[in-house]
Amino acid sequence: MPADPSVAAAEGSYPDIARLQRLQTALDGAALLVTETDAHGMITYANAAAQRYLGYSPAECVGKTVLELTCPADRERLQQQVRKWVQQGLRTAELENRIVHRNGVIFTFLWSVTIHYDEQGHPIHFTSIGHDISQQERLRQELHEKREMLYTVIDSLPIGVFWKDKESRFLGCNRRVLNDAGLTSFKQIIGKTDFDLPWHKKAPIYQHSDRAIMNTGPKLNIEETLTRGDGSVIWLRTAKLPLRRGGETIGVLGFYEDITELHHQEEGLRTFRLLVENALDGIGITDTDLTITYANPAFAAMLGYGTLTGRAWLDLIHPDDRPRLEAAMRQPQRAGIARTTVRYLHRDGTIITAQCSAPALRNRNGHIVGYASINQDITEQLRTEAERQRLVLQEQVIQAQQAILRELSTPLLPIAAGVVAMPLIGTIDSTRAQQVMETLLEGINHYRATVAIIDITGVKVVDTQVAGALIRAAQAASLLGAQVVLTGISPEIAQTLVHIGVEFYDLVTKTTLQEGIAFALSRRQVPQHMNGRKVLVKR
Repeated sequence: MPADPSVAAAEGSYPDIARLQRLQTALDGAALLVTETDAHGMITYANAAAQRYLGYSPAECVGKTVLELTCPADRERLQQQVRKWVQQGLRTAELENRIVHRNGVIFTFLWSVTIHYDEQGHPIHFTSIGHDISQQERLRQELHEKREMLYTVIDSLPIGVFWKDKESRFLGCNRRVLNDAGLTSFKQIIGKTDFDLPWHKKAPIYQHSDRAIMNTGPKLNIEETLTRGDGSVIWLRTAKLPLRRGGETIGVLGFYEDITELHHQEEGLRTFRLLVENALDGIGITDTDLTITYANPAFAAMLGYGTLTGRAWLDLIHPDDRPRLEAAMRQPQRAGIARTTVRYLHRDGTIITAQCSAPALRNRNGHIVGYASINQDITEQLRTEAERQRLVLQEQVIQAQQAILRELSTPLLPIAAGVVAMPLIGTIDSTRAQQVMETLLEGINHYRATVAIIDITGVKVVDTQVAGALIRAAQAASLLGAQVVLTGISPEIAQTLVHIGVEFYDLVTKTTLQEGIAFALSRRQVPQHMNGRKVLVKR
């Protein structure tokens, strides 16, 4: 040990200086930016890295403030952070901020700061060691931008996207799922299960499906209902697959699309098909070549076939009707529905007449893609109508014949002015007796007769009914001012009338028609006009 303490002290300081020099060399060679600042943030020391990151030499940095070298956008935050550290009495702290090179390039640094205090607890200077994380920041920013872009894309999808953990807790979703849940923030759904959301009644089914997916693998085209936040129920087509990370299943990823409208359309199509399949009318669809692509059972049965699919429509139609129907179908701009009567050829050769409606089938661009035909079998209807017309005509003929027979059976002959005669032949029943009275009265009125002769020479049987009819006819004629003369009574009829006790009272009887005519001519009254007045002259 040296005798002189001062020498010893000097000798003892050499190792410290050496260590300081080695430390300085290490700091200058390091990629870290090291600075010392006073309590006001003025730089008192900077290592050689200042040239690289700040564009200033260490000597040029001394006297500058930290805020001068900090990105303007970060200055307020830096000041607030330092004040907070001092208020909390922290001795070490970390923060990120950006510094500006003198050429304008910005670097992002992660700083480790040591705060030195005096005995009264006031900060006296700061030691800061900065690590350039600009590359990491760029990567982080790129990752953030990519993630934001991914979320933007996912949110823009017309389908719902969600992902859950192994306990079926929601880890995230896109905007569509959030809207269906009636929520406004993604934070509101994270951590929740299906039991916490509007579709909670279906939660057991959904979670059972989640577990099955995680255990057995993806499942596609799951059709199910979902109750939305507003209470409406929609139909979904869902796909789920296991969510994996590093080969380990950590949850389930799901996608769904709203197929409510499609479901309703399919229901409508099923209902429509059911109606068509069970319709009584024959319904068919053809392509543009008029080849049948569909025919309902009624159409096939109407023509006696098991199926009509693949047959040419025109081959089923009577040859005489084909040109007219084909011309109507081939009109490219035809509007509305063609309606006509078509004769089909049944499989057994008979003719089936149908009332046919044939609308054109068009695509969204208005182009014809085929034709439909709706056929109502009117064969029996036409047969019935023809039979009805035949019966009507037959009835008209019968009525005409009956009218002629009535005229022949009750002829009324004007034989002189004021005298008419009605010779009767054959059997007189109640109907004919009524005809006799009607014809007699009409004749008396028409010919203004005062004497009417009824000759029964041709009547073989006169019973009480016939006698009563004759008496009533005579009484009715007398009301019109005419005298009825009954002629042609044979001895047999006379005996019958006496036997049945018929009394003719005012009825005049004569043996023969000639006698009756002679009597009538002697008794008739002829209308004449004298001095403009109408009088009756008896002859």
